[in-house]
Amino acid sequence: MPSNYPDSRKTGQELRIETIAAMEAAIAASGFPDGWGFDLGPDAAQWDPATEEFIGAGCATRPGNRGQLFQVELFHAPDGDPVAFAMKMGEFWKSRGYTVTAVGDIDRGARHFTELRADRSDGSLYAGVTAHTTAFNLGVYSECTTDPSLEKFAGPNGYRSFDWNDPNPYRPTNSPSITPYPRLTVRGPMAVLVTMSSAAACVNVGVDLERLSRQTDLSR
Repeated sequence: MPSNYPDSRKTGQELRIETIAAMEAAIAASGFPDGWGFDLGPDAAQWDPATEEFIGAGCATRPGNRGQLFQVELFHAPDGDPVAFAMKMGEFWKSRGYTVTAVGDIDRGARHFTELRADRSDGSLYAGVTAHTTAFNLGVYSECTTDPSLEKFAGPNGYRSFDWNDPNPYRPTNSPSITPYPRLTVRGPMAVLVTMSSAAACVNVGVDLERLSRQTDLSR
């Protein structure tokens, strides 16, 4: 992974759409449409793209310049051969034009631990899979940006600020105020003017999220 990423200059609104699209495409390719959560525990929150919020994690676009990106890590109870599952995901990302490499040796130890990563053409991390006999894990990572909107949560209907006074600011118990998204012009070949406040909104206007993710990323 490079120490510096290209600055996409995309907003949290745009990157939320792309991150959800990428993860939904990975889930579809996994063969397990249900059962993905943020942990494997019985009380773990489940993946729900229609309601999911994202907030920026650190990345750098040049030395000393702090950018941010969105990332999501999901887990599924193991079902079948973990090595075969990891390789299946690797082949899926290869088919979409990404460079896929193994992180360490394939089929390590008694748990058959296998980890692969998929990189964009610029060398920045796009996605990864880790599989072994106790868990299957998928990760998706957005482009890096210096847009300040990633300082706020990007949710289905708009942005909200991080509330330090809330007992659980990531899943707030207070009633946070939401700043609605502006109307968004989709960049790239599918440049149409639509209001994209959520994955559901994209579907309603006929935008294929998987295709949107592929075109906005690979056509650069």
